[in-house]
Amino acid sequence: MNNEHKGTVLLVEQEVSVSEKIRGWLHGAGYNVELIRDTGIALGWWRENRPEVVICDVCLEGIDGLTLLNAITSEDNETQVIMISAQDDRESIVQSLRLGAADFLLKPIDDYTVLEHAVSRGVADFRLLVQNRTYREELEQKNIKLNESLRLLKEDQEAGRTVQLKLLPPEKRQYDNLLIDYRIIPSLYLSGDFIDYFRISDNQYGFYLADVSGHGASSAFVTILLKTMANRIRRRLMRSSLRSFSPASVLMNANEELIPLSLGKHLAIFCGMIDLQKNELTYCSAAHFPPPLLVNDGEVQAIDGKGLPLGIFEGVTYEDKTLPLADDFSLIMLSDGVLEVMPQQSVAEKEAFLMEMAQKGHHNIDQVMDLLSLDKVSGAPDDIALLIVSRKC
Repeated sequence: MNNEHKGTVLLVEQEVSVSEKIRGWLHGAGYNVELIRDTGIALGWWRENRPEVVICDVCLEGIDGLTLLNAITSEDNETQVIMISAQDDRESIVQSLRLGAADFLLKPIDDYTVLEHAVSRGVADFRLLVQNRTYREELEQKNIKLNESLRLLKEDQEAGRTVQLKLLPPEKRQYDNLLIDYRIIPSLYLSGDFIDYFRISDNQYGFYLADVSGHGASSAFVTILLKTMANRIRRRLMRSSLRSFSPASVLMNANEELIPLSLGKHLAIFCGMIDLQKNELTYCSAAHFPPPLLVNDGEVQAIDGKGLPLGIFEGVTYEDKTLPLADDFSLIMLSDGVLEVMPQQSVAEKEAFLMEMAQKGHHNIDQVMDLLSLDKVSGAPDDIALLIVSRKC
């Protein structure tokens, strides 16, 4: 198509005088006009060149104008076809418009500006339809690429979740009369909450609940890093003859390793050790909230943790604290994602509900899950983690 012209018009007209007048006028108006009198040849030329506008007489020898119109509009909805006729035949007009004609003009054409206007509008409509088709095709291609990217992302997240699940310990573990039970409910495929527990000696058991800022893949990567660091500390401990486990030392070592990485993430963590021989809980908290609840023979105590989160400040020191344990005790730990799904309005009301729950003797994981309706949670705004360590003598 010649860019010097306003557009290309295929003129199918067998009356010589009419066709010459139309061609001359449109050519003078800046259009490239291809005049073809044979309808069979005209259809082939249209298929090869796809002009913006076709002007076609209704009454033609060979393939009649309506048949040509139907062939064009059946194959392509972009080409604009203007039908012309010497007969003021209502049926032909209606049939033309029904078959998809853009306009219908009567011969003789007294005012060629009317024809020029119809052609100009046809060219504009053609180009708009082509533009819309191009945009649609580009959008479809982008959607295909987006869907493929989403598929790959989903595969990556599923693979990451598989790795993360393998790093987690069993949800339920019994060490003699000590029971450790937990649940993690991720808001996405991957969780920024992480739980681990381990045996230190015959009478000592360590554990932690970590909550990385944010959620999703970036937060989950930090939990994997945390697991690696904790394992390294445990291995050093196993090689040591003293086997002195300090939650505060774990937090300080983890903070020192996280700071240089500049991950843009920080984490709250509650780390503890149960000594069944001494009946003691040694713990250290780094900004963990809500406070863990310690239930000793029915008495409930909230364990405040005022330490700074890990991964933000250099040179932070942490301190171990110790609490006595009764023969029957339960230590209930929750991540702050639980607060997001609780119906109470204020944080104070939510903390009061959790305290009341513990006071009423709801200490096992199934009871807590049921009371907080966590089994029904779907699409939570934040990851949710629960860890309960208990002993019943």
